Amino acid sequence: MFDVTETLERLQNDRQFLASVLVTMFFLAIFPAYFAMAGSDGDGSLSAVADYKIEGELEYIELENATEYINSGDDEALEIQLTSEAIQDANTKNIVGIEVLMSYGEDETASQACVATGNQDAPDTISATVSHDSYNGSGDGQNSGGSGAHSVEAIWFNSSMVGATVSGLSKSQIMKQLDSNGAGEGEYFVEIIVTAEEGNAGFGCQRTDDGEEVMYSVRLIVFDYSITTDIASESGEV
Repeated sequence: MFDVTETLERLQNDRQFLASVLVTMFFLAIFPAYFAMAGSDGDGSLSAVADYKIEGELEYIELENATEYINSGDDEALEIQLTSEAIQDANTKNIVGIEVLMSYGEDETASQACVATGNQDAPDTISATVSHDSYNGSGDGQNSGGSGAHSVEAIWFNSSMVGATVSGLSKSQIMKQLDSNGAGEGEYFVEIIVTAEEGNAGFGCQRTDDGEEVMYSVRLIVFDYSITTDIASESGEV
């Protein structure tokens, strides 16, 4: 039977016994708090709210690079279908967007009379749309001056956090805005349309403009990032 009087006397006279009891009481008190914190999200450090510095680099992985002559008009659109499966180990990469780069010249032809009278070519409009699941982007450019270039992208991460210090959020909340969590896997669709315009034509001037030759590159955007504080760092290509 447990003897309270004997235990109290031993605590007063046996320092080693007293130390063992204090250590036991400490761990009995700290363990429940530790497991409660760890159980909140699997890693207590991820749930701590503090000031976090987000740094990272964007990597571009090309899916396709080609040159196509695109006739003018919606019915003549260049349609491209691609998939992330073309990339090795795509499921291990944090794919956060897609970008289409385009450059083009001027294919308008004119008779000698047009040159003599000083008539000029008209700028054409090159439009592009890119889509992946519910994400999409679009934009257009013109070949003013005989050439032009522009890009279109669709992204699904919070790019405003990159290079910034974020306050009032935990690491796990920040990671949800930086990690694609597989959202970048699957099919991608690109459409490029040329709307050609013929320049002004005076007396004896004849002009034709059927479309444009467009050089394009389709690239997936991969984000490798780090989240750091003064005492901890959580990083990875997720």
